Amino acid sequence: MNKRLSTDEHRLFDAACSGQLDADSHAVLQRVLRDSEEVRVRYLDYLALHSDLFGAVRAARVRERFLATIGVAPQRTSERRRRYRVVGAVLATAAALTLVLNAQRGAEDKTVATASQGLAAQEGEGSWRGLIARVNRVEAVEWQPGCRTFVESDLIAAGEAMVLRAGILEVEFRQGAVVVLEGPAHLVADDANAASLLQGRLAAVAPPWATGFRVDTPGVDVVDHGTEFAVNVSGAGADARVNVVVTEGEVEVLADQQVDGGRRLLAGEGVNATEDAVEDGDDAAARKLTEQLPDRPELKNAVVVGDRWSGWAPGSEGQPCRESAWRYFTNRDGEFGDVQGYKELVWHEADNCYRPADRETSSWFSQHVRVHRDGGHPGRGRDQVWDKIDRYSITGFVVPEDGVYRIEAGWLERMWAKRWDRDEMLDIAVHVNDGPVLMREFCNRDSFVAFRQALGELSAGDTIYVGVGPNGADFNDKFRWGFYVVRETSPPGGATAPNEGGLAATD
Repeated sequence: MNKRLSTDEHRLFDAACSGQLDADSHAVLQRVLRDSEEVRVRYLDYLALHSDLFGAVRAARVRERFLATIGVAPQRTSERRRRYRVVGAVLATAAALTLVLNAQRGAEDKTVATASQGLAAQEGEGSWRGLIARVNRVEAVEWQPGCRTFVESDLIAAGEAMVLRAGILEVEFRQGAVVVLEGPAHLVADDANAASLLQGRLAAVAPPWATGFRVDTPGVDVVDHGTEFAVNVSGAGADARVNVVVTEGEVEVLADQQVDGGRRLLAGEGVNATEDAVEDGDDAAARKLTEQLPDRPELKNAVVVGDRWSGWAPGSEGQPCRESAWRYFTNRDGEFGDVQGYKELVWHEADNCYRPADRETSSWFSQHVRVHRDGGHPGRGRDQVWDKIDRYSITGFVVPEDGVYRIEAGWLERMWAKRWDRDEMLDIAVHVNDGPVLMREFCNRDSFVAFRQALGELSAGDTIYVGVGPNGADFNDKFRWGFYVVRETSPPGGATAPNEGGLAATD
Protein backbone atom coordinates (compact mmCIF):
# COMPACT_ATOMS: atom_id res chain seq x y z
CA MET A 1 0.00 0.00 0.00
CA ASN A 2 0.97 3.63 -0.56
CA LYS A 3 1.04 4.42 3.19
CA ARG A 4 0.05 2.68 6.40
CA LEU A 5 -3.65 3.24 7.05
CA SER A 6 -4.83 5.09 10.09
CA THR A 7 -7.22 3.31 12.46
CA ASP A 8 -10.16 5.38 11.22
CA GLU A 9 -9.30 4.78 7.56
CA HIS A 10 -8.97 1.07 8.12
CA ARG A 11 -12.34 0.98 9.91
CA LEU A 12 -14.09 2.93 7.16
CA PHE A 13 -12.49 1.05 4.25
CA ASP A 14 -13.15 -2.33 5.85
CA ALA A 15 -16.78 -1.43 6.57
CA ALA A 16 -17.25 -0.28 2.97
CA CYS A 17 -15.75 -3.49 1.60
CA SER A 18 -17.83 -5.73 3.87
CA GLY A 19 -21.09 -3.89 3.16
CA GLN A 20 -21.46 -2.69 6.77
CA LEU A 21 -21.32 1.09 6.38
CA ASP A 22 -24.09 2.93 8.19
CA ALA A 23 -25.41 6.25 6.86
CA ASP A 24 -23.15 8.41 9.06
CA SER A 25 -19.99 6.45 8.20
CA HIS A 26 -20.91 6.54 4.52
CA ALA A 27 -21.11 10.33 4.66
CA VAL A 28 -17.77 10.56 6.49
CA LEU A 29 -16.06 8.33 3.93
CA GLN A 30 -17.41 10.38 1.04
CA ARG A 31 -16.20 13.59 2.66
CA VAL A 32 -12.65 12.40 3.36
CA LEU A 33 -12.28 10.93 -0.11
CA ARG A 34 -13.54 14.13 -1.69
CA ASP A 35 -11.23 16.35 0.34
CA SER A 36 -7.93 14.42 0.30
CA GLU A 37 -5.95 13.19 -2.70
CA GLU A 38 -3.78 11.01 -0.41
CA VAL A 39 -6.80 9.31 1.14
CA ARG A 40 -8.22 8.66 -2.31
CA VAL A 41 -4.97 6.99 -3.37
CA ARG A 42 -4.94 4.83 -0.21
CA TYR A 43 -8.59 3.94 -0.80
CA LEU A 44 -7.86 2.86 -4.37
CA ASP A 45 -4.89 0.80 -3.15
CA TYR A 46 -7.16 -0.87 -0.62
CA LEU A 47 -9.73 -1.47 -3.35
CA ALA A 48 -7.05 -2.98 -5.62
CA LEU A 49 -5.96 -5.36 -2.87
CA HIS A 50 -9.48 -6.69 -2.50
CA SER A 51 -9.90 -6.79 -6.26
CA ASP A 52 -6.82 -9.05 -6.44
CA LEU A 53 -8.34 -11.26 -3.77
CA PHE A 54 -11.56 -11.42 -5.75
CA GLY A 55 -9.62 -12.42 -8.86
CA ALA A 56 -7.87 -15.19 -6.95
CA VAL A 57 -11.13 -16.59 -5.68
CA ARG A 58 -12.71 -16.28 -9.14
CA ALA A 59 -9.73 -18.12 -10.63
CA ALA A 60 -10.17 -20.86 -8.03
CA ARG A 61 -13.82 -21.28 -9.04
CA VAL A 62 -12.82 -21.46 -12.72
CA ARG A 63 -10.22 -24.07 -11.86
CA GLU A 64 -12.83 -26.11 -9.97
CA ARG A 65 -15.19 -26.06 -12.94
CA PHE A 66 -12.35 -27.11 -15.25
CA LEU A 67 -11.36 -29.98 -12.95
CA ALA A 68 -14.99 -31.09 -12.86
CA THR A 69 -15.14 -31.26 -16.66
CA ILE A 70 -12.17 -33.66 -16.72
CA GLY A 71 -13.53 -35.84 -13.94
CA VAL A 72 -11.58 -34.50 -10.95
CA ALA A 73 -13.73 -33.54 -7.98
CA PRO A 74 -12.14 -30.57 -6.11
CA GLN A 75 -12.74 -30.05 -2.41
CA ARG A 76 -15.07 -27.14 -1.71
CA THR A 77 -14.76 -25.80 1.82
CA SER A 78 -17.15 -23.59 3.73
CA GLU A 79 -14.28 -21.15 4.28
CA ARG A 80 -13.72 -20.78 0.53
CA ARG A 81 -17.43 -20.10 0.00
CA ARG A 82 -17.37 -17.58 2.85
CA ARG A 83 -14.45 -15.73 1.28
CA TYR A 84 -16.21 -15.67 -2.09
CA ARG A 85 -19.34 -14.13 -0.56
CA VAL A 86 -17.35 -11.53 1.39
CA VAL A 87 -15.25 -10.53 -1.61
CA GLY A 88 -18.39 -10.19 -3.72
CA ALA A 89 -19.80 -7.78 -1.17
CA VAL A 90 -16.46 -5.96 -1.12
CA LEU A 91 -16.52 -5.16 -4.81
CA ALA A 92 -20.21 -4.38 -5.05
CA THR A 93 -20.03 -1.82 -2.24
CA ALA A 94 -16.70 -0.40 -3.32
CA ALA A 95 -17.79 0.04 -6.92
CA ALA A 96 -21.00 1.79 -5.91
CA LEU A 97 -19.20 4.13 -3.54
CA THR A 98 -16.55 5.00 -6.10
CA LEU A 99 -19.22 5.80 -8.66
CA VAL A 100 -20.82 8.24 -6.21
CA LEU A 101 -17.49 9.95 -5.66
CA ASN A 102 -16.84 10.23 -9.36
CA ALA A 103 -20.25 11.80 -9.94
CA GLN A 104 -19.50 14.45 -7.29
CA ARG A 105 -16.00 15.24 -8.43
CA GLY A 106 -16.68 15.12 -12.19
CA ALA A 107 -13.56 15.02 -14.31
CA GLU A 108 -11.30 16.12 -11.46
CA ASP A 109 -10.35 12.60 -10.47
CA LYS A 110 -10.02 10.35 -13.55
CA THR A 111 -8.34 7.64 -11.52
CA VAL A 112 -11.50 7.07 -9.52
CA ALA A 113 -13.56 6.99 -12.73
CA THR A 114 -11.33 4.36 -14.30
CA ALA A 115 -11.48 2.12 -11.24
CA SER A 116 -15.25 2.36 -10.89
CA GLN A 117 -15.91 1.71 -14.56
CA GLY A 118 -13.71 -1.37 -14.50
CA LEU A 119 -15.60 -2.86 -11.58
CA ALA A 120 -19.01 -1.95 -12.96
CA ALA A 121 -18.14 -3.57 -16.28
CA GLN A 122 -17.58 -6.88 -14.50
CA GLU A 123 -21.28 -6.99 -13.61
CA GLY A 124 -22.75 -5.57 -16.82
CA GLU A 125 -21.08 -7.37 -19.72
CA GLY A 126 -23.34 -9.69 -21.68
CA SER A 127 -25.57 -10.17 -24.69
CA TRP A 128 -28.06 -12.63 -26.15
CA ARG A 129 -26.44 -14.82 -28.79
CA GLY A 130 -29.73 -15.81 -30.42
CA LEU A 131 -28.81 -19.45 -31.07
CA ILE A 132 -31.59 -21.13 -33.06
CA ALA A 133 -30.26 -24.34 -34.61
CA ARG A 134 -27.68 -27.09 -34.29
CA VAL A 135 -25.72 -29.16 -36.79
CA ASN A 136 -26.57 -32.86 -36.44
CA ARG A 137 -24.62 -34.35 -39.33
CA VAL A 138 -21.86 -33.33 -41.77
CA GLU A 139 -21.26 -35.84 -44.57
CA ALA A 140 -18.61 -35.33 -47.28
CA VAL A 141 -19.27 -31.58 -47.28
CA GLU A 142 -17.16 -29.22 -49.36
CA TRP A 143 -17.66 -25.70 -48.02
CA GLN A 144 -17.77 -22.52 -50.07
CA PRO A 145 -14.44 -20.68 -49.60
CA GLY A 146 -14.72 -17.60 -47.43
CA CYS A 147 -17.88 -18.83 -45.66
CA ARG A 148 -18.19 -20.34 -42.19
CA THR A 149 -17.54 -24.07 -41.97
CA PHE A 150 -19.49 -26.25 -39.55
CA VAL A 151 -18.82 -29.48 -37.70
CA GLU A 152 -21.23 -31.77 -35.91
CA SER A 153 -22.81 -30.20 -32.78
CA ASP A 154 -22.02 -26.62 -33.86
CA LEU A 155 -24.67 -24.09 -32.82
CA ILE A 156 -26.10 -21.66 -35.37
CA ALA A 157 -27.29 -18.12 -34.65
CA ALA A 158 -30.13 -16.29 -36.36
CA GLY A 159 -28.98 -14.88 -39.70
CA GLU A 160 -26.06 -17.29 -40.18
CA ALA A 161 -25.63 -18.89 -43.60
CA MET A 162 -24.66 -22.43 -44.56
CA VAL A 163 -23.06 -22.45 -48.02
CA LEU A 164 -21.82 -25.80 -49.32
CA ARG A 165 -20.54 -26.81 -52.73
CA ALA A 166 -21.16 -30.53 -52.21
CA GLY A 167 -22.17 -33.06 -49.56
CA ILE A 168 -24.99 -33.50 -47.04
CA LEU A 169 -25.65 -31.26 -44.02
CA GLU A 170 -28.33 -32.02 -41.42
CA VAL A 171 -29.56 -29.17 -39.20
CA GLU A 172 -32.16 -29.23 -36.43
CA PHE A 173 -33.97 -25.98 -35.67
CA ARG A 174 -34.73 -25.02 -32.10
CA GLN A 175 -38.48 -25.53 -32.45
CA GLY A 176 -37.96 -29.06 -33.74
CA ALA A 177 -37.88 -29.04 -37.56
CA VAL A 178 -35.07 -31.13 -39.06
CA VAL A 179 -33.57 -30.11 -42.42
CA VAL A 180 -31.22 -31.98 -44.76
CA LEU A 181 -29.35 -29.79 -47.24
CA GLU A 182 -27.64 -31.17 -50.36
CA GLY A 183 -24.85 -29.18 -52.01
CA PRO A 184 -24.43 -27.07 -53.93
CA ALA A 185 -26.77 -25.12 -51.69
CA HIS A 186 -27.16 -21.88 -49.75
CA LEU A 187 -29.40 -21.80 -46.66
CA VAL A 188 -29.86 -18.97 -44.13
CA ALA A 189 -31.21 -19.70 -40.63
CA ASP A 190 -33.84 -17.00 -40.08
CA ASP A 191 -35.32 -17.91 -36.72
CA ALA A 192 -36.21 -20.91 -34.55
CA ASN A 193 -38.85 -22.08 -37.04
CA ALA A 194 -37.88 -20.57 -40.40
CA ALA A 195 -35.11 -20.58 -43.01
CA SER A 196 -34.39 -19.09 -46.44
CA LEU A 197 -33.22 -21.42 -49.22
CA LEU A 198 -31.45 -19.34 -51.86
CA GLN A 199 -30.03 -22.23 -53.87
CA GLY A 200 -30.04 -26.01 -53.91
CA ARG A 201 -32.11 -28.88 -52.53
CA LEU A 202 -33.58 -29.18 -49.06
CA ALA A 203 -35.71 -31.87 -47.39
CA ALA A 204 -37.48 -31.20 -44.11
CA VAL A 205 -39.53 -32.98 -41.48
CA ALA A 206 -41.51 -30.89 -39.01
CA PRO A 207 -43.05 -32.52 -35.91
CA PRO A 208 -46.38 -31.26 -34.50
CA TRP A 209 -44.60 -28.76 -32.23
CA ALA A 210 -42.89 -27.24 -35.29
CA THR A 211 -46.02 -26.94 -37.45
CA GLY A 212 -45.75 -23.72 -39.42
CA PHE A 213 -42.05 -24.24 -40.19
CA ARG A 214 -41.38 -21.92 -43.11
CA VAL A 215 -38.91 -22.12 -45.99
CA ASP A 216 -38.63 -18.87 -47.95
CA THR A 217 -37.23 -19.03 -51.48
CA PRO A 218 -36.79 -16.45 -54.27
CA GLY A 219 -40.37 -15.60 -55.18
CA VAL A 220 -42.06 -18.50 -53.32
CA ASP A 221 -42.60 -19.39 -49.66
CA VAL A 222 -43.38 -22.88 -48.32
CA VAL A 223 -45.23 -23.30 -45.02
CA ASP A 224 -45.36 -26.72 -43.39
CA HIS A 225 -48.61 -28.13 -42.05
CA GLY A 226 -46.92 -31.46 -41.14
CA THR A 227 -44.78 -33.33 -41.76
CA GLU A 228 -42.36 -34.10 -44.64
CA PHE A 229 -41.49 -32.24 -47.84
CA ALA A 230 -38.64 -31.19 -50.17
CA VAL A 231 -37.73 -27.99 -52.01
CA ASN A 232 -35.37 -27.38 -54.92
CA VAL A 233 -34.26 -23.88 -55.98
CA SER A 234 -32.55 -23.48 -59.35
CA GLY A 235 -31.66 -20.33 -61.23
CA ALA A 236 -31.44 -16.86 -59.70
CA GLY A 237 -33.28 -13.56 -59.62
CA ALA A 238 -36.21 -13.31 -62.03
CA ASP A 239 -35.19 -16.68 -63.54
CA ALA A 240 -35.40 -18.56 -60.23
CA ARG A 241 -37.47 -21.73 -60.38
CA VAL A 242 -38.71 -23.54 -57.30
CA ASN A 243 -39.99 -27.08 -57.08
CA VAL A 244 -41.89 -28.30 -54.02
CA VAL A 245 -42.87 -31.94 -53.39
CA VAL A 246 -44.73 -33.42 -50.41
CA THR A 247 -44.10 -36.95 -49.16
CA GLU A 248 -46.16 -36.86 -45.95
CA GLY A 249 -48.71 -34.46 -44.52
CA GLU A 250 -49.46 -31.09 -46.11
CA VAL A 251 -47.74 -27.83 -47.05
CA GLU A 252 -48.88 -24.46 -48.35
CA VAL A 253 -47.11 -22.76 -51.26
CA LEU A 254 -47.39 -18.99 -51.61
CA ALA A 255 -45.97 -17.06 -54.56
CA ASP A 256 -44.87 -13.48 -53.88
CA GLN A 257 -47.45 -12.04 -56.27
CA GLN A 258 -50.38 -13.98 -54.76
CA VAL A 259 -52.87 -11.96 -52.75
CA ASP A 260 -55.66 -14.52 -52.31
CA GLY A 261 -53.85 -17.20 -50.28
CA GLY A 262 -51.62 -20.06 -51.30
CA ARG A 263 -52.05 -23.52 -52.70
CA ARG A 264 -52.27 -26.56 -50.44
CA LEU A 265 -50.28 -29.65 -51.40
CA LEU A 266 -50.95 -33.10 -49.96
CA ALA A 267 -48.70 -36.17 -49.82
CA GLY A 268 -47.67 -37.24 -53.31
CA GLU A 269 -48.30 -33.85 -54.92
CA GLY A 270 -45.79 -31.34 -56.26
CA VAL A 271 -45.53 -28.00 -58.04
CA ASN A 272 -43.12 -25.94 -60.09
CA ALA A 273 -43.21 -22.27 -59.16
CA THR A 274 -41.78 -19.06 -60.52
CA GLU A 275 -42.18 -15.47 -59.47
CA ASP A 276 -45.38 -15.24 -61.55
CA ALA A 277 -47.03 -18.66 -61.49
CA VAL A 278 -47.46 -21.97 -59.67
CA GLU A 279 -48.23 -25.10 -61.74
CA ASP A 280 -48.23 -28.88 -61.23
CA GLY A 281 -44.81 -30.50 -61.39
CA ASP A 282 -42.43 -32.89 -59.70
CA ASP A 283 -38.73 -33.24 -58.97
CA ALA A 284 -37.54 -36.80 -58.48
CA ALA A 285 -34.15 -35.73 -57.06
CA ALA A 286 -35.77 -33.50 -54.44
CA ARG A 287 -38.22 -36.26 -53.50
CA LYS A 288 -35.35 -38.73 -53.15
CA LEU A 289 -33.57 -36.36 -50.76
CA THR A 290 -36.29 -37.03 -48.15
CA GLU A 291 -34.71 -40.49 -47.76
CA GLN A 292 -31.79 -38.70 -46.06
CA LEU A 293 -34.04 -37.41 -43.27
CA PRO A 294 -33.44 -39.10 -39.89
CA ASP A 295 -35.60 -42.08 -38.95
CA ARG A 296 -37.00 -40.72 -35.69
CA PRO A 297 -40.58 -41.95 -35.08
CA GLU A 298 -40.92 -39.67 -32.06
CA LEU A 299 -41.14 -36.74 -34.47
CA LYS A 300 -44.53 -38.00 -35.64
CA ASN A 301 -46.21 -39.85 -32.78
CA ALA A 302 -47.42 -37.10 -30.43
CA VAL A 303 -49.78 -34.15 -30.06
CA VAL A 304 -48.95 -30.89 -28.32
CA VAL A 305 -50.90 -30.28 -25.10
CA GLY A 306 -48.77 -27.46 -23.63
CA ASP A 307 -46.73 -24.68 -25.22
CA ARG A 308 -44.60 -22.64 -22.82
CA TRP A 309 -45.00 -19.57 -25.05
CA SER A 310 -48.63 -19.62 -26.18
CA GLY A 311 -49.81 -20.87 -22.79
CA TRP A 312 -48.55 -17.73 -21.07
CA ALA A 313 -51.25 -15.68 -19.37
CA PRO A 314 -50.92 -12.57 -17.17
CA GLY A 315 -52.65 -12.82 -13.82
CA SER A 316 -54.47 -10.60 -11.38
CA GLU A 317 -52.33 -8.27 -9.27
CA GLY A 318 -50.91 -10.06 -6.24
CA GLN A 319 -52.48 -13.40 -7.19
CA PRO A 320 -51.01 -16.67 -8.53
CA CYS A 321 -51.72 -17.80 -12.10
CA ARG A 322 -55.18 -19.33 -12.51
CA GLU A 323 -55.87 -18.45 -16.15
CA SER A 324 -54.39 -21.63 -17.69
CA ALA A 325 -52.79 -24.98 -16.89
CA TRP A 326 -49.48 -23.25 -16.11
CA ARG A 327 -48.30 -22.49 -12.56
CA TYR A 328 -45.21 -20.63 -11.28
CA PHE A 329 -43.18 -21.31 -8.11
CA THR A 330 -39.87 -21.06 -6.31
CA ASN A 331 -38.42 -23.57 -3.85
CA ARG A 332 -38.35 -21.11 -0.98
CA ASP A 333 -38.16 -23.62 1.86
CA GLY A 334 -36.38 -26.67 0.45
CA GLU A 335 -34.45 -28.30 -2.37
CA PHE A 336 -35.78 -28.43 -5.92
CA GLY A 337 -38.00 -31.52 -6.03
CA ASP A 338 -39.44 -31.03 -2.53
CA VAL A 339 -42.87 -29.65 -3.43
CA GLN A 340 -43.70 -29.11 0.24
CA GLY A 341 -41.15 -26.30 0.21
CA TYR A 342 -42.49 -24.66 -2.97
CA LYS A 343 -44.08 -21.23 -2.76
CA GLU A 344 -46.31 -20.05 -5.59
CA LEU A 345 -45.37 -16.80 -7.29
CA VAL A 346 -47.88 -13.98 -7.83
CA TRP A 347 -48.50 -11.58 -10.71
CA HIS A 348 -46.82 -8.19 -10.51
CA GLU A 349 -48.21 -5.81 -13.12
CA ALA A 350 -45.44 -3.20 -12.86
CA ASP A 351 -42.75 -5.78 -13.76
CA ASN A 352 -45.00 -7.79 -16.11
CA CYS A 353 -44.00 -11.04 -14.43
CA TYR A 354 -44.72 -13.55 -11.70
CA ARG A 355 -42.49 -13.12 -8.65
CA PRO A 356 -42.56 -13.66 -4.86
CA ALA A 357 -45.29 -11.72 -3.07
CA ASP A 358 -44.20 -8.27 -1.82
CA ARG A 359 -44.46 -9.35 1.79
CA GLU A 360 -41.94 -12.11 1.07
CA THR A 361 -39.29 -10.10 -0.76
CA SER A 362 -37.41 -9.79 2.52
CA SER A 363 -36.38 -13.41 1.83
CA TRP A 364 -32.99 -12.65 0.30
CA PHE A 365 -32.74 -16.22 -1.01
CA SER A 366 -35.54 -15.88 -3.55
CA GLN A 367 -36.13 -12.16 -3.98
CA HIS A 368 -34.70 -12.14 -7.54
CA VAL A 369 -36.88 -15.01 -8.78
CA ARG A 370 -38.92 -13.97 -11.82
CA VAL A 371 -41.00 -15.70 -14.49
CA HIS A 372 -41.60 -13.63 -17.64
CA ARG A 373 -43.20 -14.66 -20.90
CA ASP A 374 -39.77 -14.98 -22.52
CA GLY A 375 -37.92 -16.48 -19.58
CA GLY A 376 -37.00 -15.26 -16.12
CA HIS A 377 -34.36 -15.27 -13.40
CA PRO A 378 -33.51 -17.76 -10.63
CA GLY A 379 -32.80 -16.85 -7.01
CA ARG A 380 -29.59 -17.10 -5.01
CA GLY A 381 -27.21 -20.03 -5.30
CA ARG A 382 -26.01 -22.51 -2.70
CA ASP A 383 -22.62 -20.79 -2.49
CA GLN A 384 -24.32 -17.55 -1.44
CA VAL A 385 -26.76 -18.66 1.28
CA TRP A 386 -26.38 -20.27 4.67
CA ASP A 387 -28.64 -23.28 3.97
CA LYS A 388 -26.69 -24.23 0.79
CA ILE A 389 -29.81 -24.51 -1.42
CA ASP A 390 -30.15 -23.22 -5.00
CA ARG A 391 -33.39 -21.23 -5.48
CA TYR A 392 -35.06 -22.07 -8.78
CA SER A 393 -37.45 -20.24 -11.07
CA ILE A 394 -40.03 -23.01 -11.52
CA THR A 395 -42.74 -23.42 -14.14
CA GLY A 396 -45.38 -26.09 -13.60
CA PHE A 397 -47.86 -27.60 -16.04
CA VAL A 398 -51.01 -29.42 -14.90
CA VAL A 399 -51.66 -32.48 -17.07
CA PRO A 400 -55.13 -32.31 -18.73
CA GLU A 401 -55.76 -36.04 -19.30
CA ASP A 402 -54.30 -39.49 -18.77
CA GLY A 403 -51.57 -40.57 -21.17
CA VAL A 404 -47.86 -41.02 -21.87
CA TYR A 405 -46.12 -37.65 -21.84
CA ARG A 406 -42.76 -36.13 -22.66
CA ILE A 407 -41.09 -32.73 -23.05
CA GLU A 408 -39.96 -31.78 -26.56
CA ALA A 409 -38.00 -28.91 -28.16
CA GLY A 410 -36.81 -27.62 -24.81
CA TRP A 411 -34.13 -24.94 -24.86
CA LEU A 412 -32.51 -22.55 -22.43
CA GLU A 413 -30.38 -19.52 -23.32
CA ARG A 414 -28.48 -17.56 -20.71
CA MET A 415 -27.21 -14.06 -21.35
CA TRP A 416 -23.76 -14.69 -22.78
CA ALA A 417 -20.87 -13.38 -20.68
CA LYS A 418 -18.02 -11.85 -22.68
CA ARG A 419 -15.37 -12.56 -20.07
CA TRP A 420 -14.05 -16.13 -20.00
CA ASP A 421 -14.05 -16.39 -16.21
CA ARG A 422 -17.71 -15.49 -15.67
CA ASP A 423 -20.05 -17.70 -13.67
CA GLU A 424 -22.11 -18.31 -16.82
CA MET A 425 -23.58 -21.64 -15.74
CA LEU A 426 -27.25 -22.37 -15.14
CA ASP A 427 -28.95 -25.71 -14.70
CA ILE A 428 -32.38 -26.92 -15.76
CA ALA A 429 -34.17 -29.81 -14.06
CA VAL A 430 -37.49 -31.66 -14.31
CA HIS A 431 -39.66 -33.69 -11.97
CA VAL A 432 -43.34 -34.75 -11.73
CA ASN A 433 -45.44 -34.26 -8.58
CA ASP A 434 -43.28 -35.15 -5.58
CA GLY A 435 -41.28 -37.71 -7.55
CA PRO A 436 -37.51 -37.77 -8.13
CA VAL A 437 -35.66 -35.38 -10.41
CA LEU A 438 -35.82 -37.01 -13.85
CA MET A 439 -33.38 -34.75 -15.68
CA ARG A 440 -30.75 -32.16 -14.89
CA GLU A 441 -28.79 -30.45 -17.66
CA PHE A 442 -26.27 -27.62 -17.45
CA CYS A 443 -26.06 -24.55 -19.63
CA ASN A 444 -22.54 -24.69 -21.01
CA ARG A 445 -20.02 -22.03 -22.08
CA ASP A 446 -22.05 -21.45 -25.25
CA SER A 447 -24.78 -20.10 -22.92
CA PHE A 448 -27.26 -22.48 -24.56
CA VAL A 449 -28.60 -25.93 -23.78
CA ALA A 450 -31.35 -27.98 -25.44
CA PHE A 451 -33.27 -30.78 -23.77
CA ARG A 452 -35.96 -33.43 -24.16
CA GLN A 453 -37.31 -35.72 -21.49
CA ALA A 454 -39.67 -38.71 -21.30
CA LEU A 455 -42.13 -38.34 -18.40
CA GLY A 456 -43.92 -41.69 -18.59
CA GLU A 457 -47.54 -42.48 -17.81
CA LEU A 458 -49.28 -39.54 -16.15
CA SER A 459 -52.80 -38.95 -14.90
CA ALA A 460 -55.04 -35.92 -15.27
CA GLY A 461 -54.14 -33.41 -12.55
CA ASP A 462 -50.48 -34.45 -12.23
CA THR A 463 -48.06 -31.52 -12.31
CA ILE A 464 -44.85 -31.38 -14.35
CA TYR A 465 -42.25 -29.05 -12.80
CA VAL A 466 -39.44 -27.54 -14.89
CA GLY A 467 -36.98 -25.39 -12.94
CA VAL A 468 -34.04 -23.15 -13.84
CA GLY A 469 -31.44 -22.78 -11.11
CA PRO A 470 -28.32 -20.64 -10.53
CA ASN A 471 -25.96 -23.64 -10.25
CA GLY A 472 -24.23 -22.38 -7.14
CA ALA A 473 -24.05 -18.63 -7.71
CA ASP A 474 -26.53 -16.06 -8.95
CA PHE A 475 -24.52 -13.82 -11.26
CA ASN A 476 -26.54 -11.92 -13.88
CA ASP A 477 -28.48 -15.16 -14.49
CA LYS A 478 -31.20 -13.76 -16.74
CA PHE A 479 -32.46 -16.45 -19.12
CA ARG A 480 -34.78 -17.07 -22.05
CA TRP A 481 -36.34 -20.45 -22.74
CA GLY A 482 -39.18 -22.54 -24.09
CA PHE A 483 -40.47 -26.11 -24.29
CA TYR A 484 -43.51 -28.18 -25.29
CA VAL A 485 -45.43 -30.78 -23.34
CA VAL A 486 -46.65 -33.52 -25.70
CA ARG A 487 -48.78 -36.63 -25.30
CA GLU A 488 -47.93 -39.72 -27.31
CA THR A 489 -50.55 -40.92 -29.77
CA SER A 490 -48.88 -44.23 -30.67
CA PRO A 491 -46.05 -46.37 -29.28
CA PRO A 492 -42.64 -44.90 -30.12
CA GLY A 493 -41.69 -48.13 -31.92
CA GLY A 494 -37.94 -47.75 -31.73
CA ALA A 495 -37.80 -43.98 -31.30
CA THR A 496 -34.55 -42.39 -30.33
CA ALA A 497 -34.06 -42.24 -26.57
CA PRO A 498 -35.24 -38.97 -25.01
CA ASN A 499 -31.77 -37.47 -24.59
CA GLU A 500 -30.04 -38.75 -27.70
CA GLY A 501 -29.58 -37.22 -31.11
CA GLY A 502 -30.25 -33.89 -32.73
CA LEU A 503 -30.67 -30.50 -31.14
CA ALA A 504 -32.14 -32.18 -28.09
CA ALA A 505 -28.78 -33.68 -27.13
CA THR A 506 -26.41 -31.79 -24.86
CA ASP A 507 -22.67 -31.81 -24.87
